[in-house]
Amino acid sequence: MSPTARRTIAALAVFAGVLGCTTTVVDPSAQARDPAELWKEQVEQATRSHSQGRLDSASELYEKALATSRAFPPGDPRTLQTLSQRAELRLSQGLYEGAEQDYQEVIAAERSNSPTDGDRLANALNSLAVFYLDLDRISEAEALLAEAVDIRVAIYGGDHPYVAALLQNLGDAERRAGNYSVAEDLLIRSLTIYSLAGRDYWRNASIAQNNLALLQAATGRVQDAERNHLYAIRLSIKVAGERNTDIGVFTRDLATLYTHQGRFGEAENLYRESISILREGLGDSSHQLSKTYRAYSEMLSAAGRSGEAAEYRRSADETGF
Repeated sequence: MSPTARRTIAALAVFAGVLGCTTTVVDPSAQARDPAELWKEQVEQATRSHSQGRLDSASELYEKALATSRAFPPGDPRTLQTLSQRAELRLSQGLYEGAEQDYQEVIAAERSNSPTDGDRLANALNSLAVFYLDLDRISEAEALLAEAVDIRVAIYGGDHPYVAALLQNLGDAERRAGNYSVAEDLLIRSLTIYSLAGRDYWRNASIAQNNLALLQAATGRVQDAERNHLYAIRLSIKVAGERNTDIGVFTRDLATLYTHQGRFGEAENLYRESISILREGLGDSSHQLSKTYRAYSEMLSAAGRSGEAAEYRRSADETGF
């Protein structure tokens, strides 16, 4: 082999070594693609993966979609949509700090856009508030929801279903804060709006009805609470069938009411049904499943079954809530 050929081969070997050390992976299919088209495709794939329970795949695809969307102008709705959907995915993965960061980035961007689209800001505030409610960060949730209500009332007026959706969440926050009369007024107001809004809002109405039942239980109106829990369950079944995740939540809440009444047999059947539905619909790391494990553990303790209670407490701890 000639000296020139040897030098050429050596140079190519060095070049190949450099390529082998780099951490940047270029997706050939993404080159020369229209960013808007590519983003749409990536988000659709990510959404499909998430709905199919392929969370790692969904996470990778959302990362790609977010990287693509960064080519759009600051605050572009497509970027904010990707962040919001990634936040929901992170919640299902138990990545709560990351989810909170995504929600906060969306809110910061929408504040800079407002009043261009105040309703999008209200949506973002509500999403973060619901997240805080799940974490029992009640005062933070209250502040966000109060701001969101003001925004939507200014846009739609006080009797619109979009306002009712925020009123029911604010009512739930006030109930958890112990402000029962304020909470009841908000929940009844939301239910009044839903009663005139038609079937499209039955799911919202079922959630508000269940929250009203929780409030009634907290204020000693046990029969009213049981009746409203059962009504919420029936309405939710009409909306989405017997295995939807709202049913998992509502049956747990009714089971908790029965636990406090010493109706352990009925409560246990409902807790087991709730666990089955929530595991099937939300996976093994959801906060709702964790709450059900803890509630079931408390029932088992009250029934004198301490060994089983400890097992379910451990299961709750493993989910991070």
